[in-house]
Amino acid sequence: MTVFKGDTVEAAIEAGLKALSLTRTEIETTVQVTPRRGFFGIGARQAEVDVTAKQTETTHSDVQATAAAATEPQAQPMNRTTTETTTETTTEETTETEASTIEFETEATSKKSYAEVVAELKDYLDEIVAQLGIDATSTTEIKHRQVTVNFNTEAEGLLIGKHGRTINAMQSLAQVYLNHKRFSKLVVTLDVANYRSRRIDTLTRLAENMAREVVATGKPVYLDPMPSFERKQIHAVLANNDHVMTYSAGSEPKRAVVISPR
Repeated sequence: MTVFKGDTVEAAIEAGLKALSLTRTEIETTVQVTPRRGFFGIGARQAEVDVTAKQTETTHSDVQATAAAATEPQAQPMNRTTTETTTETTTEETTETEASTIEFETEATSKKSYAEVVAELKDYLDEIVAQLGIDATSTTEIKHRQVTVNFNTEAEGLLIGKHGRTINAMQSLAQVYLNHKRFSKLVVTLDVANYRSRRIDTLTRLAENMAREVVATGKPVYLDPMPSFERKQIHAVLANNDHVMTYSAGSEPKRAVVISPR
């Protein structure tokens, strides 16, 4: 017995029809409890109706059809399964091959694009150097996303400038050029006569000497303004120093490192 409830008998029957997914002609109903409104809600009760599906007789023809279907031979299900499995496997292998090919082609295209934009950058920088009146040649190197442009000239000091201002300014222009070409993921470094390596040694000695001075005097020291990649070198050298701390102050292009006691 399946009993459904509702505010009315009709509502209870509708609930049964919905739950059983049947129509009116397919069910039998028996009212178990009649609804009552009560007095201001007191003593009210819902209708309860037993809703059951009608029993259908199975005809002799239906039985014969069912038996015939059961005894009818199947159309080689194993071959069909094997064919489907082979097709799916072939499709997966084809998809994986296509994906690998696309990935390889994308990587090759990316490298080709890198080489093209770096060649354009080289011409751009060579033109700047020529306009500065400096006779120099340049070579480029690409490692991952790091681009290095090396200059060879007898006028090294003129190309580097005081405290590296000229070559640093050119490096900033080179990065802006790459960003403008939508290759901002490439990071460019300009060098001449191993200036960058020598500059790192100079910054390391400067950081250590200034740290000792801060410890001795107990007063902070403001270094000269320098580009961000050189400030990072100062911070890295003194990062593990137990006596001093570093931070940057000011706005570009006059932002500088401050070394102060901890």
